[in-house]
Amino acid sequence: MITIDLTSKVLNESWLKMWGFWNKKLLKYIYDKDATMVANLNEDEEQQIKFSIKGEYADVQAYALALRREAEYLRSYVDEGKGSPKTLEAKEMANTASSAFTKRTGLPWPFKD
Repeated sequence: MITIDLTSKVLNESWLKMWGFWNKKLLKYIYDKDATMVANLNEDEEQQIKFSIKGEYADVQAYALALRREAEYLRSYVDEGKGSPKTLEAKEMANTASSAFTKRTGLPWPFKD
């Protein structure tokens, strides 16, 4: 089970590595077969993951929105291409949501292009 604990505000190299891994696993779960078109998220083939997200309600809500916006951006990137207006708009929405998450929690958003 993956446990994402947003109450832990201590950032070190091992925490940041786990943070990236957790988010990558969730995106892999969201994208399944399309994941290899966007990034190397296919490190293992387990199809169902169990996860728990802990933290203040607003922190968890900001995380869920940022992850959803990131997923929408990746979907548009795959379907429409990097330079399409729809993809650029989705990327802006992802950037806005990830910035709000970082501002709210003080934690870095692990995805940048």
